[in-house]
Amino acid sequence: MPKLHWPTAQTPEISPLAARIVALEGLLGMLVPAATLAAYGNHKPSKKTKSTGGGSANLECLPCESYKELVLTWQQAMEWTNGLDYALTVMLASIASTKSVGDQLWVKVIGPASCGKSTLCEAVSVNKKYVFPKSTIRGFHSGFVLDGSEKEDHSLIARLYGKTLVTKDGDTLLQSPNLAQILAEARDIYDGTSRTHYRNAKSKDYEGLRMTWILCGTKSLQKIDESELGERFLDCVLMHKIDDELEDEVLWRVANRADRDAVIESEGEAEKQYAPELAKAMQLTGGYVGYLRSNAMDLLPLVENSDEAKRACTRLGKFIAHMRARPSNRQEGTAEREFAARLVSQLVRLAKCLALVLNRESVDESVMSRVRRVALDTSRGQTLKIVTHLYGRVEGSESRAISVRVNLSTQKVSSLLAFLREIGVVERFKTKKTSRVASGVTRWRLTRRMRELYKEVSHED
Repeated sequence: MPKLHWPTAQTPEISPLAARIVALEGLLGMLVPAATLAAYGNHKPSKKTKSTGGGSANLECLPCESYKELVLTWQQAMEWTNGLDYALTVMLASIASTKSVGDQLWVKVIGPASCGKSTLCEAVSVNKKYVFPKSTIRGFHSGFVLDGSEKEDHSLIARLYGKTLVTKDGDTLLQSPNLAQILAEARDIYDGTSRTHYRNAKSKDYEGLRMTWILCGTKSLQKIDESELGERFLDCVLMHKIDDELEDEVLWRVANRADRDAVIESEGEAEKQYAPELAKAMQLTGGYVGYLRSNAMDLLPLVENSDEAKRACTRLGKFIAHMRARPSNRQEGTAEREFAARLVSQLVRLAKCLALVLNRESVDESVMSRVRRVALDTSRGQTLKIVTHLYGRVEGSESRAISVRVNLSTQKVSSLLAFLREIGVVERFKTKKTSRVASGVTRWRLTRRMRELYKEVSHED
């Protein structure tokens, strides 16, 4: 077997003057105006240290004011899919909306494991000035007092003013023993005011709180959907199912990147924790977060939002309110859905901020297609499956057929149909005798208003 002969590196001869010129050019290329760095939420460069398995240096933000430029960099760094592009724009829109008054824009980013959610979370988290990343939380409030001092507030909520909380592994939240308490505190915080009292006789009131929350995870996150309590999140599903051909393309690219990265030493520096192209994409994302946040209040008033677009948001909001309604687990005999006002407010805000993210002057069709996708993602569930099935059955459908179609027990389907009938989604009728159908058979169909609403939202004829 022949031996491998490694080439010996040859250092080219460079004159002292030429060497100084090259060094000077490198230094000049690193200069950025101080005002620009402040606007983009930049940080001091990390010190070089040998990796001990726990390096925590921060990536520096790089100035970026164009979404197109940002996407081009991401395309060079990884297999950039429509789902990743969609998720990133929604996350950036949530961040950009943080300081705007009104209903806050909280987002659940949902997708299968290893689909890129965590990478996007780490990218926006490069900007520590406007983003507060936390993998796990135990609650938003804390009455802890250190050595009798009451000056320092140890609550998580105190660190979230004007920032976006990013939780990249929301599935761990589901395992928290105090999940109900966390969600209850979150619902309180959503309205901008939170007041609490602790058993150590300490109390704290928070007012004028503006913060957004990006919660990422798998489909398990849909378990925390409690519309009966007034769900505060909109859903963004990055990938509904794994495309076989796309997966092959991504895996080939990952294999080549892993082969290349295996010979690179990190040395404890943030820039060397990632491939150079990926590190640059993340740094530009951090810079773009800074650009959006520092200019949002100046640029958002310039975004034109037509009456047609706002009217579409009202229809989408009403559709979501019907689709994510659930029978009450707490009160027997109660059948009601949430009022759609908060949803409409969130969707209008999302549309405006998406236009800002995409560098659009108005809420155009490309923006509304993303808003519509968010609306459908937020609506997904058993109710939407039933409604979709009935929309394709003008002649109606029997309970057993619906049960088979949506893969639920007949008892569960009957319970859901009874609930949906109460909130005006479906109606029950008796068939008339035809050559194909016997008379007097009980079937279900969409109400006229729901059929029209579904048609508007889905754009189906």
